[in-house]
Amino acid sequence: MNLIILNWLNDHLHGCITASLALTLICGLIYHLETIHQAKMEKAVQLSQAQMENINTLQNQLDVSKQNAEGLKAAFDKAQSGQLQPNTHISVTAPSLPIAAQQVQDRINKQDTSLPPLALQKTDRTVVVQQPGNKDYQVGVYKLNNYRNWEWSTGYGQHGGDRYIPVELQRNFSKDAAVSVEYHYGGDKKGFEVKYTRKTDKLFGLF
Repeated sequence: MNLIILNWLNDHLHGCITASLALTLICGLIYHLETIHQAKMEKAVQLSQAQMENINTLQNQLDVSKQNAEGLKAAFDKAQSGQLQPNTHISVTAPSLPIAAQQVQDRINKQDTSLPPLALQKTDRTVVVQQPGNKDYQVGVYKLNNYRNWEWSTGYGQHGGDRYIPVELQRNFSKDAAVSVEYHYGGDKKGFEVKYTRKTDKLFGLF
């Protein structure tokens, strides 16, 4: 058996190396392109009040799901009615509202450290909005972290001398709770896990 395995490796070594290198390059390229796209989407953008009121526009302009667009619109509506107050605020001196909004957008994208840390906090999306009808805050900054219904993952696992590939599928029921199923593919023994995940600010009320 050892001789057969050794002969197979000798015969296919070049192909295995080539396939591994190709897979590594493809994964590297995908990661690079995704990083560029994500960095672009994290830049602060300007939207009008009318655009903030339209779910389809939010989905298209921000490249987010309907669920995330609806959440952003709901937060915007509450802010305009005074039901949602800003976490922090600053004063900006500018000759007009459009120029003030542009200044805020530019300063966020340049990571101006004179801004409050919350304004510079890295999130999936940052939206700057002119709010002429809001007597208290004429420029609003809305930070959005996308909520995703599903997550999946895979990798490499080893238990003693048994090697396997774990494949996991997770369903997020809220931002704080999820259920996942993990299957172990390959190896001498098959196996799976079912997990319930809960996010909390403190562990057992202590930390």
